[in-house]
Amino acid sequence: MQAILNDLGASSDALISFPPATDATGDLHVALAQAGGTLPSMESLLGALAPGGLLLVSIRSTDTTNPELANLRNQLWPAFHVVALYRTSGGKTKRSSLSGGATLDQPASQDGCVLALRTREHIMSPAATVEKFDQNASGWNGEPGRPGYAHFRWMRKFMAVYAELPQTDGASVLDFGCGAGWVGIEAALKMKNPRLCFFDPSPEMVRISADNARENGIQNATGRTGFGEAPPFPAEGEEPFDIVISSGVLSFSPDFDSWFEGLAKSVKPGGTLIIGDIFPHSRGFDKRRRTRPLLPVRELNGQTPEYARMRLEEHGFQWKQTSGYQLTYPVPEMMHVSQTKLAGVLNPPLLLANKVLAGIDRATGHSLASLFDSWVMHFTKPL
Repeated sequence: MQAILNDLGASSDALISFPPATDATGDLHVALAQAGGTLPSMESLLGALAPGGLLLVSIRSTDTTNPELANLRNQLWPAFHVVALYRTSGGKTKRSSLSGGATLDQPASQDGCVLALRTREHIMSPAATVEKFDQNASGWNGEPGRPGYAHFRWMRKFMAVYAELPQTDGASVLDFGCGAGWVGIEAALKMKNPRLCFFDPSPEMVRISADNARENGIQNATGRTGFGEAPPFPAEGEEPFDIVISSGVLSFSPDFDSWFEGLAKSVKPGGTLIIGDIFPHSRGFDKRRRTRPLLPVRELNGQTPEYARMRLEEHGFQWKQTSGYQLTYPVPEMMHVSQTKLAGVLNPPLLLANKVLAGIDRATGHSLASLFDSWVMHFTKPL
């Protein structure tokens, strides 16, 4: 355990075994004989854990499978999220995380595995979100000329023009959580002298979005930093927007009540809202939750279109249409192989399959929902 604590930058002096002997809080260790063992209640774990602390769940069994660990992770969500997995065998400890793997230098005396977790509140805090987005900003921008770029841009165009865009001179569009800005840019390119605004928690994302807008000839473009729970647009004294597009943002929110309230306030009466995100019950995401102990937090935090529709209708929006896009397993896996090993040779037919089946799903009233990793909806806000 000491090797793992050192790797995590934690101290053994702060580690408390569950159940704690005193009222003190700190990093917390729960030992299980096997992955199917009984966990303490989430309330008791949260009560013994220091704010921002680590929860370490050790399993003494050496033959624990990834699906067993995934099931354990699912029991601990949404209170906790796995940030690293350690497996020890023959005195060597190997760490796996979403950022890669490594073998620890310090030898270990006991075989088994350890899940390292932090609270959802900590993982999805504003500071952690900004740090993560800034670090990943360039990778989310897309690279022209790369094998997957056509699919990258198609998905953003599909979102941007899902609803009829206003053509009045100078109509306003807000990219609500812009990332690299491409969804808002694609919409603005289809409008007449648009006023484009965009925001993101990451200053680096906002900078990239501003560069992309300028390079695509959009003159009236303004970016700010902020979160959907308290959006920086519209500021006090500013008008809401004719069209608001939120693409892949909901699943990053730690507070859905505030997020939907912020989104609703950004759309003007008579305006249009396009919202899309990942579909947690697609065939691919279901498979990943069953088999992978390590997943991005947004895959666990994703919500169904039915939930989003219910929340927006509570704010008075009128639903118009729902569709899926971005085919699920095994298409993303095939595209990855195509891009990394086959120089993109399979990308054109895979992109065509996405376009055709997304069109069929739209025409048939979202009858193919489970075939897609992502959904998109169109709403209007009554006058």
